[in-house]
Amino acid sequence: MKPTLRSLLLALPLVLLSSPAAAWCKHKGEREAVQPAAGVTTVEVYARAGGLRIRGRSDATDIRARGDACAAREDMLAVMGITLRELPDRLQVLVEMPDISGETNPKWKDKLAVMDLWVDVPDSVNLIVHDSSGDLEVRQVASLELTDSSGDIEVEQVAGDVLIPKDSSGDLELRNVGAVTIQVDSAGEIYVDTADSVTIATDTSGDIRLYRIQGDVIVGTDSSGSILVEDVGGKFIVENDTSGDIRYRGVAGVVSVPESRQGS
Repeated sequence: MKPTLRSLLLALPLVLLSSPAAAWCKHKGEREAVQPAAGVTTVEVYARAGGLRIRGRSDATDIRARGDACAAREDMLAVMGITLRELPDRLQVLVEMPDISGETNPKWKDKLAVMDLWVDVPDSVNLIVHDSSGDLEVRQVASLELTDSSGDIEVEQVAGDVLIPKDSSGDLELRNVGAVTIQVDSAGEIYVDTADSVTIATDTSGDIRLYRIQGDVIVGTDSSGSILVEDVGGKFIVENDTSGDIRYRGVAGVVSVPESRQGS
Protein backbone atom coordinates (compact mmCIF):
# COMPACT_ATOMS: atom_id res chain seq x y z
CA MET A 1 0.00 0.00 0.00
CA LYS A 2 1.34 3.44 -0.90
CA PRO A 3 0.81 5.78 2.09
CA THR A 4 -1.04 9.02 1.55
CA LEU A 5 0.38 12.36 2.63
CA ARG A 6 -2.37 12.66 5.24
CA SER A 7 -1.54 9.28 6.77
CA LEU A 8 2.15 10.15 6.91
CA LEU A 9 1.44 13.41 8.70
CA LEU A 10 -0.89 11.76 11.21
CA ALA A 11 1.65 9.05 11.98
CA LEU A 12 4.59 11.45 12.20
CA PRO A 13 4.53 12.01 15.98
CA LEU A 14 4.60 8.27 16.71
CA VAL A 15 7.44 7.70 14.24
CA LEU A 16 9.46 10.48 15.81
CA LEU A 17 8.80 9.23 19.32
CA SER A 18 10.12 5.77 18.51
CA SER A 19 13.18 7.07 16.68
CA PRO A 20 16.54 7.56 18.44
CA ALA A 21 16.69 10.92 16.70
CA ALA A 22 13.53 12.20 18.41
CA ALA A 23 15.35 15.18 19.86
CA TRP A 24 12.10 17.14 20.05
CA CYS A 25 10.88 14.90 22.89
CA LYS A 26 12.48 16.86 25.71
CA HIS A 27 9.85 16.35 28.41
CA LYS A 28 8.44 12.99 29.50
CA GLY A 29 6.14 11.75 32.21
CA GLU A 30 3.95 8.83 33.26
CA ARG A 31 0.23 9.16 33.77
CA GLU A 32 -2.21 6.72 35.39
CA ALA A 33 -5.89 6.55 36.25
CA VAL A 34 -7.68 3.69 38.03
CA GLN A 35 -11.29 3.02 38.97
CA PRO A 36 -13.10 -0.09 40.27
CA ALA A 37 -14.78 -2.01 37.48
CA ALA A 38 -17.81 -3.11 39.51
CA GLY A 39 -20.99 -2.37 37.57
CA VAL A 40 -19.17 -1.21 34.41
CA THR A 41 -20.47 -2.96 31.29
CA THR A 42 -19.15 -0.56 28.61
CA VAL A 43 -15.81 1.24 28.38
CA GLU A 44 -15.30 4.04 25.85
CA VAL A 45 -11.73 5.12 25.06
CA TYR A 46 -10.81 8.43 23.44
CA ALA A 47 -7.14 8.23 22.45
CA ARG A 48 -5.00 10.76 20.62
CA ALA A 49 -1.60 10.62 18.89
CA GLY A 50 0.43 7.64 20.11
CA GLY A 51 0.18 3.88 20.35
CA LEU A 52 -2.87 2.30 22.00
CA ARG A 53 -3.06 -1.15 23.61
CA ILE A 54 -6.24 -2.45 25.24
CA ARG A 55 -6.39 -5.82 26.94
CA GLY A 56 -9.28 -7.63 28.55
CA ARG A 57 -8.46 -9.79 31.55
CA SER A 58 -10.58 -12.39 33.29
CA ASP A 59 -9.14 -11.43 36.69
CA ALA A 60 -9.40 -7.65 36.31
CA THR A 61 -11.30 -5.86 39.09
CA ASP A 62 -10.32 -2.33 37.99
CA ILE A 63 -10.33 -0.20 34.87
CA ARG A 64 -6.68 0.83 34.67
CA ALA A 65 -5.20 3.28 32.12
CA ARG A 66 -1.50 4.09 32.00
CA GLY A 67 0.15 6.54 29.63
CA ASP A 68 3.69 7.50 28.65
CA ALA A 69 3.51 11.19 27.77
CA CYS A 70 6.10 13.00 25.69
CA ALA A 71 6.10 16.65 24.67
CA ALA A 72 8.38 19.17 23.05
CA ARG A 73 7.72 21.74 25.78
CA GLU A 74 7.27 21.59 29.54
CA ASP A 75 4.04 23.61 29.46
CA MET A 76 2.56 21.07 27.03
CA LEU A 77 3.52 18.12 29.24
CA ALA A 78 1.90 19.80 32.25
CA VAL A 79 -1.60 19.58 30.74
CA MET A 80 -1.28 16.03 29.41
CA GLY A 81 -3.21 13.48 31.42
CA ILE A 82 -5.80 10.70 31.62
CA THR A 83 -9.32 11.20 32.98
CA LEU A 84 -11.88 8.53 33.83
CA ARG A 85 -15.42 9.86 33.53
CA GLU A 86 -18.41 7.84 34.66
CA LEU A 87 -21.64 8.19 32.68
CA PRO A 88 -24.94 6.41 33.33
CA ASP A 89 -24.29 3.79 30.66
CA ARG A 90 -20.47 3.67 30.38
CA LEU A 91 -17.07 4.61 31.73
CA GLN A 92 -15.01 6.91 29.51
CA VAL A 93 -11.22 6.92 29.33
CA LEU A 94 -10.14 10.35 28.04
CA VAL A 95 -6.62 11.31 26.99
CA GLU A 96 -5.95 14.99 27.59
CA MET A 97 -3.57 16.73 25.20
CA PRO A 98 -2.43 20.38 24.83
CA ASP A 99 -4.52 22.63 22.58
CA ILE A 100 -2.13 24.34 20.16
CA SER A 101 -4.69 25.21 17.50
CA GLY A 102 -4.22 28.96 18.06
CA GLU A 103 -0.44 28.98 18.16
CA THR A 104 1.49 30.68 15.37
CA ASN A 105 4.95 29.35 16.19
CA PRO A 106 6.40 28.27 12.82
CA LYS A 107 8.58 25.52 14.33
CA TRP A 108 6.41 22.42 14.00
CA LYS A 109 8.73 20.33 16.18
CA ASP A 110 7.96 22.66 19.11
CA LYS A 111 4.28 21.69 18.91
CA LEU A 112 4.64 17.91 19.05
CA ALA A 113 3.11 15.81 21.82
CA VAL A 114 2.17 12.13 21.98
CA MET A 115 0.93 9.71 24.62
CA ASP A 116 1.25 5.96 24.32
CA LEU A 117 -1.67 4.43 26.22
CA TRP A 118 -2.24 1.03 27.85
CA VAL A 119 -5.72 0.14 29.14
CA ASP A 120 -6.66 -2.98 31.12
CA VAL A 121 -10.34 -3.89 31.46
CA PRO A 122 -12.37 -6.95 32.48
CA ASP A 123 -12.86 -9.27 29.52
CA SER A 124 -16.64 -9.03 29.99
CA VAL A 125 -16.93 -5.35 28.97
CA ASN A 126 -18.15 -3.96 25.67
CA LEU A 127 -15.51 -1.65 24.24
CA ILE A 128 -15.86 1.53 22.14
CA VAL A 129 -12.66 3.10 20.79
CA HIS A 130 -12.00 6.44 19.09
CA ASP A 131 -8.36 6.63 18.01
CA SER A 132 -6.52 9.44 16.24
CA SER A 133 -3.15 8.09 15.09
CA GLY A 134 -0.68 5.36 15.91
CA ASP A 135 -0.87 1.57 15.93
CA LEU A 136 -3.67 -0.06 17.92
CA GLU A 137 -4.15 -3.45 19.56
CA VAL A 138 -7.30 -4.82 21.20
CA ARG A 139 -7.49 -8.25 22.80
CA GLN A 140 -10.09 -10.28 24.67
CA VAL A 141 -13.20 -8.16 25.16
CA ALA A 142 -16.92 -8.91 24.84
CA SER A 143 -17.58 -6.68 21.81
CA LEU A 144 -15.86 -3.85 19.97
CA GLU A 145 -16.81 -0.66 18.11
CA LEU A 146 -13.79 1.07 16.61
CA THR A 147 -13.20 4.29 14.68
CA ASP A 148 -9.60 4.99 13.66
CA SER A 149 -7.87 7.68 11.60
CA SER A 150 -4.40 6.27 11.01
CA GLY A 151 -2.21 3.33 11.96
CA ASP A 152 -2.32 -0.46 11.81
CA ILE A 153 -4.98 -2.29 13.83
CA GLU A 154 -4.81 -5.74 15.42
CA VAL A 155 -7.88 -7.26 17.08
CA GLU A 156 -8.01 -10.72 18.67
CA GLN A 157 -10.46 -12.75 20.75
CA VAL A 158 -13.61 -10.67 20.67
CA ALA A 159 -16.52 -12.92 21.61
CA GLY A 160 -19.23 -10.68 20.16
CA ASP A 161 -19.67 -8.25 17.29
CA VAL A 162 -16.90 -6.09 15.84
CA LEU A 163 -18.21 -2.88 14.27
CA ILE A 164 -15.85 -0.52 12.43
CA PRO A 165 -17.75 2.57 11.24
CA LYS A 166 -14.61 4.07 9.67
CA ASP A 167 -10.94 3.18 9.28
CA SER A 168 -9.10 5.83 7.30
CA SER A 169 -5.68 4.24 6.72
CA GLY A 170 -3.52 1.37 7.89
CA ASP A 171 -3.82 -2.40 7.75
CA LEU A 172 -6.64 -4.12 9.64
CA GLU A 173 -6.12 -7.61 11.10
CA LEU A 174 -8.85 -9.50 12.96
CA ARG A 175 -8.54 -12.98 14.48
CA ASN A 176 -11.05 -15.09 16.42
CA VAL A 177 -13.93 -12.63 16.51
CA GLY A 178 -17.71 -12.60 16.18
CA ALA A 179 -19.72 -10.92 13.43
CA VAL A 180 -17.59 -8.30 11.65
CA THR A 181 -19.10 -5.19 10.05
CA ILE A 182 -16.80 -2.69 8.33
CA GLN A 183 -18.75 0.28 7.04
CA VAL A 184 -15.89 2.29 5.46
CA ASP A 185 -12.25 1.29 5.00
CA SER A 186 -10.30 3.86 3.01
CA ALA A 187 -6.83 2.37 2.64
CA GLY A 188 -4.93 -0.67 3.82
CA GLU A 189 -5.30 -4.43 3.75
CA ILE A 190 -8.21 -6.18 5.48
CA TYR A 191 -7.32 -9.58 6.93
CA VAL A 192 -9.79 -11.70 8.89
CA ASP A 193 -9.06 -15.20 10.21
CA THR A 194 -11.92 -17.01 12.00
CA ALA A 195 -15.10 -14.97 12.42
CA ASP A 196 -18.85 -15.57 12.62
CA SER A 197 -19.51 -13.46 9.51
CA VAL A 198 -18.00 -10.55 7.56
CA THR A 199 -19.78 -7.59 5.96
CA ILE A 200 -17.70 -4.87 4.23
CA ALA A 201 -19.87 -2.04 2.93
CA THR A 202 -17.16 0.08 1.26
CA ASP A 203 -13.46 -0.62 0.75
CA THR A 204 -11.50 1.94 -1.25
CA SER A 205 -8.09 0.33 -1.64
CA GLY A 206 -6.06 -2.60 -0.38
CA ASP A 207 -6.43 -6.37 -0.60
CA ILE A 208 -9.14 -8.27 1.29
CA ARG A 209 -8.23 -11.71 2.65
CA LEU A 210 -10.81 -13.71 4.60
CA TYR A 211 -10.38 -17.21 6.05
CA ARG A 212 -12.57 -19.57 8.09
CA ILE A 213 -15.78 -17.52 8.18
CA GLN A 214 -18.65 -19.49 9.70
CA GLY A 215 -21.50 -17.52 8.12
CA ASP A 216 -21.90 -15.12 5.20
CA VAL A 217 -19.32 -12.90 3.52
CA ILE A 218 -20.78 -9.81 1.84
CA VAL A 219 -18.75 -7.07 0.14
CA GLY A 220 -20.75 -4.06 -1.06
CA THR A 221 -18.26 -1.92 -3.01
CA ASP A 222 -14.57 -2.66 -3.48
CA SER A 223 -12.69 -0.08 -5.54
CA SER A 224 -9.23 -1.62 -5.87
CA GLY A 225 -7.23 -4.55 -4.60
CA SER A 226 -7.78 -8.29 -4.86
CA ILE A 227 -10.24 -10.36 -2.82
CA LEU A 228 -9.37 -13.83 -1.52
CA VAL A 229 -11.92 -15.89 0.44
CA GLU A 230 -11.45 -19.42 1.79
CA ASP A 231 -13.63 -21.72 3.91
CA VAL A 232 -16.95 -19.90 4.18
CA GLY A 233 -19.90 -21.61 5.86
CA GLY A 234 -22.53 -19.35 4.26
CA LYS A 235 -22.86 -17.35 1.05
CA PHE A 236 -20.25 -15.16 -0.64
CA ILE A 237 -21.47 -12.01 -2.39
CA VAL A 238 -19.54 -9.15 -4.00
CA GLU A 239 -21.95 -6.52 -5.32
CA ASN A 240 -19.53 -4.07 -6.99
CA ASP A 241 -15.82 -4.37 -7.71
CA THR A 242 -13.78 -2.00 -9.87
CA SER A 243 -10.39 -3.68 -10.12
CA GLY A 244 -8.46 -6.66 -8.82
CA ASP A 245 -9.10 -10.39 -8.96
CA ILE A 246 -11.71 -12.18 -6.87
CA ARG A 247 -10.73 -15.68 -5.80
CA TYR A 248 -12.68 -18.07 -3.57
CA ARG A 249 -12.49 -21.64 -2.37
CA GLY A 250 -14.55 -23.76 -0.02
CA VAL A 251 -17.75 -21.67 -0.01
CA ALA A 252 -20.70 -23.70 1.25
CA GLY A 253 -23.46 -21.33 0.15
CA VAL A 254 -24.38 -19.32 -2.93
CA VAL A 255 -21.61 -17.37 -4.70
CA SER A 256 -22.41 -14.12 -6.53
CA VAL A 257 -19.50 -12.02 -7.81
CA PRO A 258 -18.98 -9.85 -10.94
CA GLU A 259 -17.91 -12.24 -13.69
CA SER A 260 -15.31 -9.83 -15.06
CA ARG A 261 -13.43 -9.82 -11.74
CA GLN A 262 -13.12 -13.56 -11.18
CA GLY A 263 -9.53 -14.71 -10.97
CA SER A 264 -8.24 -17.81 -12.66
